[in-house]
Amino acid sequence: MVIVGHLFAYRAKGIYPIDALNGLGLSLGSRSFAVISSLGTLGVCFFFMISGYLITTLLVAEEAKRDRVSLKAFYVRRVFRIMPAFYVYVLAVYLLGRAGLVQVGDEAVLRSSLYVCNFSGFSCSWWLAHTWSLAVEEQFYLVWPMIFAFAAWPRRSIAIVLLTGLFVGSLFLAPLGSFIYIMVGVVVALFVGLREHLAAIAPKWIWLCLAVLIVLPAAPQIVVKLLGPAQPVLAAAVMFGTLFGQPGGVLPAVLRNAWLNKMGLVSYSLYLWQQLSLAPIAWGGTVTGAEALYDSGNFAWAVAFIPIAIASYVLIEKPIIALGHGLSRRITEREAGPGAVELRT
Repeated sequence: MVIVGHLFAYRAKGIYPIDALNGLGLSLGSRSFAVISSLGTLGVCFFFMISGYLITTLLVAEEAKRDRVSLKAFYVRRVFRIMPAFYVYVLAVYLLGRAGLVQVGDEAVLRSSLYVCNFSGFSCSWWLAHTWSLAVEEQFYLVWPMIFAFAAWPRRSIAIVLLTGLFVGSLFLAPLGSFIYIMVGVVVALFVGLREHLAAIAPKWIWLCLAVLIVLPAAPQIVVKLLGPAQPVLAAAVMFGTLFGQPGGVLPAVLRNAWLNKMGLVSYSLYLWQQLSLAPIAWGGTVTGAEALYDSGNFAWAVAFIPIAIASYVLIEKPIIALGHGLSRRITEREAGPGAVELRT
């Protein structure tokens, strides 16, 4: 969804029939374009939600099995899972910038490397701007497991307080809004009854919720403002209603598709490298560089990131993740004694 959204938002302009629709001044053309382009944002929201749910579920399972959570093992797995492939991409962008092929400053590289692009606006440049979502993830990984392991309050109460605080805080600091989706996933993981409720209502409401989420970006601004606060709830109904609802439904069948599962293996590298192929000529008021690559709707270049992403997965992600799990296993065995079993994240 993220890649499709980027493709339409930044690479589909100037291509018939999209330009024909816009050229005729048809409202339908521009609104359809807005809807398709918004798929990227919707995909990121779903990703945040499932991430909060998955991490919390694994923490709960680890504590149930061992009576404790090994933060050291958790952070080792996260570091080996995320950082090597990420810093290879950042290095590639930096070298392309030094060679004059793209426009990227040292500040952008530093902000991205420190995982703060979610609070940096256009300062991270086009080439590293997408790492804002990775920054959200890393900040969540840094804070929530420690709260889970050490907080004296009941975790459900903490999760509700945090979720409420994020809703209020996002009214004054927009970047906090991304954490709402993660915390919704956390809440669903902690409340079994909520999962059962979502599974029960899914058959009746899931398609309506999905339709509202998809068309909302093209709606009048007053509608967007009224329904905007409900977006995390609608997204939760779609995401978790699909996961916990009737297994024979259409959406669960799509999620079980073998090709989608294979794409899931390389999804992280696809996320990193797609930014090189799906760039606009200008972004954030400045040129991105390498204009010739983006002239005439060059769709061949728009998919060039795919083999690079596959190579990143095979040569970097896969072996280093295995190394991280091996180290994590040794840590948990040392902490828990013989017979400990690693919980993978």
